[in-house]
Amino acid sequence: MRIIETPIPLKELNEIRERSGAKVSLTLLGRTERNGIPLNRVLIRGDQKEIKRFMEFLMRSRAGG
Repeated sequence: MRIIETPIPLKELNEIRERSGAKVSLTLLGRTERNGIPLNRVLIRGDQKEIKRFMEFLMRSRAGG
């Protein structure tokens, strides 16, 4: 289990999850704001290996964008 804070909308995170093939579930815990930027607090559930797979895919898919 891991919690991340990200400006990426949950819908887009789910699309990234599907493309990654990682067997994880995403749950929106709430929204916060840091330095004027709205952030989604998202709980990622799954096997540690699958979470790592998803996070690596997420970083690659959002690199430079």
